[in-house]
Amino acid sequence: MPLTIHQKSVYLIIFNATMISRSVGKTLRAKNGVRRFKIDVFKKLNRLTDLMNTGKLTEDDILGSIKALCDEFRISFGQAQKPINVILKYHFYLTRRKDHKTKKVLHCPIDSVVLKELKKSGIPLTKIDEEKYQELQNEIEKQFSTKIEFDNKWDKQHLEKWGLT
Repeated sequence: MPLTIHQKSVYLIIFNATMISRSVGKTLRAKNGVRRFKIDVFKKLNRLTDLMNTGKLTEDDILGSIKALCDEFRISFGQAQKPINVILKYHFYLTRRKDHKTKKVLHCPIDSVVLKELKKSGIPLTKIDEEKYQELQNEIEKQFSTKIEFDNKWDKQHLEKWGLT
C-alpha cells in the first residue's frame, strides 16, 4: 500500500528538517536537481515502507535504495542514506509495534550528532562511502541491540533538554 498523503506530508517535513537538501543541493546544482532527488527518495520510500508494512523489508532493500540514489545523483553514500534511514525510522515507530522484527534490519541515520557520539566528528557526510557507512553501522550495532536504538538515545536527550519528555 503506497504512503498516504498525510504520511507523505509528515515525511516531507522530516526530510526538510534533516537539512539533507542543503547538503545535496551543493552537489545537485542542475536545474530541479533537489526536486528530482526528493521525488526519487519518495519513490524509494513508497517501496521500502510497503515492504516494511508487509514484513518483507531487508537490509539489502535499504542498501540497494541508498546505492541507487548515490549512482543516479552522484552523491555520497552518507548523503543518500540520511533521508532513507530517518524516514524509515519514523515510519517504523509510527506504524509498527516497538518489538516488531523489522526493527532489527533498520539502520541508524548517520549525521553529525551520531558521528560525534562515535568520536568521528571530523568526517562529513560527503566523504562517507559504502564501506565507511558499513563500518559505522557495525560499530553502532556493537553498542546497541538494534541500530536505531543508538539514534533514539539522541532523540531522548534532545527532548529532555527542552523539557519535552
